[in-house]
Amino acid sequence: MSTIVVGLYKETGSAKKAFQALIAAGCQEKDIETFGGADSADKAAQGLLGHGFRKELADRYGAAVRQGHTLVAADIADQDADAAEAILDKNGAIDLPAAPASQKASGSRNVEEETLQVVNEEIGIGKRRVAKGGMKLTSQVTETPVRETIMLRDETVDVERRTVDRALSPDEGKAAFEDKTVELTATSETPEITKEARVVEEVVLSKTASEQEKTVEAVARRTDVKVEPVGGKPGKR
Repeated sequence: MSTIVVGLYKETGSAKKAFQALIAAGCQEKDIETFGGADSADKAAQGLLGHGFRKELADRYGAAVRQGHTLVAADIADQDADAAEAILDKNGAIDLPAAPASQKASGSRNVEEETLQVVNEEIGIGKRRVAKGGMKLTSQVTETPVRETIMLRDETVDVERRTVDRALSPDEGKAAFEDKTVELTATSETPEITKEARVVEEVVLSKTASEQEKTVEAVARRTDVKVEPVGGKPGKR
């Protein structure tokens, strides 16, 4: 199995030195391609596509060649790929430039994105009321029978006629022939109940509030995103 390793150079001379260094290290000349000049930009991109590069990455390398860079691409056995990359780097290989603005804005590209969010957790410390129980007063009416024996007075008026035969005294004689009315009224007693409500005890509910300082501790969390390369340089598949 083999791998395509690439090196991008600002100067043609550096690309030639890298080419010669790969030959000196045992690479076959037929397995190494050099792309330089605007007329070879499309060829470079197509060549990388043919070797399995993603279209977006192949187009970026083609754009770099169009901008005046020189691309060296070598078909290297898998076990020798790292050594070949080291040779390209040693001879001045540069990182792939960012895609041109026109290319970024093109609507023909399909861009896949994976996003991780950097999140800060903010803590707010306040207070809220919590019911913790209390007391309730309820008044209830109970009835207690009261029984007491009392003496009741009952009067009656009776009429009695007596046979008398005696002479009137002088005083009685003077008043004997005057109109008179005598009344005698009888009375009776009946039971009468009177009630008087008296306060004999008071039960009072009261609430006392106190304040105290309390230190509250919490932990605010934050996520960080670590960026690191995966699988070597972009030119290696």
